[in-house]
Amino acid sequence: MTPASTSLAGRTALVTGGGSGIGRAVAITLASLGARVAVNHPPGAAADPQDGAHLPDDCCAVAADVRDREQVAAMFRTIGRRWGRLDILVNNAGVFPRTAVLDIDETGWDLVLDTNLKGAFFCAQEAAAMMVPRRSGRIVNVASSAALTGSPKGAHYAASKAGLIGLGKSLARALGTYGITVNTVAPGVTRTAQPGLDEEGFEAEGRKIPLGRVARPQDVADTVAFLAGDAGAYLTGQTLGVNGGTVMVP
Repeated sequence: MTPASTSLAGRTALVTGGGSGIGRAVAITLASLGARVAVNHPPGAAADPQDGAHLPDDCCAVAADVRDREQVAAMFRTIGRRWGRLDILVNNAGVFPRTAVLDIDETGWDLVLDTNLKGAFFCAQEAAAMMVPRRSGRIVNVASSAALTGSPKGAHYAASKAGLIGLGKSLARALGTYGITVNTVAPGVTRTAQPGLDEEGFEAEGRKIPLGRVARPQDVADTVAFLAGDAGAYLTGQTLGVNGGTVMVP
């Protein structure tokens, strides 16, 4: 039996929130495997200036606020005009303000749910519209271990990420007949810019984890790439915990 190829040559991908952190690692990894990648970032927040050193010329940056349906639709039209197809969507855009339960107001709740969950739904709808006629596609949502454990200073964040897991399962059931897989990765503590976590803090968190360290963005990116490629063709509706063993779900 011939192993499934890891190449993504000829495929197009959109990574929302792809200008930094996990999203940037995902974009660079997909591009390294041959995909043409559209890197989404919010209007007025340019993608990381070093992206050009890692992404091929046929990749591009696309500005859109994923909370705004019209901006999302315009982003997908841009991709359609440029490449004529979309094979991979990575719903990574998200915000995580650390706020105690009693201090979360309606504005803060709406910001997190609209960005992390509603934005992912808007993007999934637009992606599915492009994928269904081709009867092929991959959607990967980036959730969080907080969806499974809760978060004492992020009830809105945990709720949005738990909703993302439920959305992924629903999309997997709805789109499977069209050859579209939908899966979710749920990272644990990851070495990205995080308020209140310096190097000492990351080391302390790592000591609590069975594998002895926090996740690197590349750990998450490699899992996303697996789900986006041929090797993940028979996985759908699944949630993979990229957390070093912190959360073990039967």
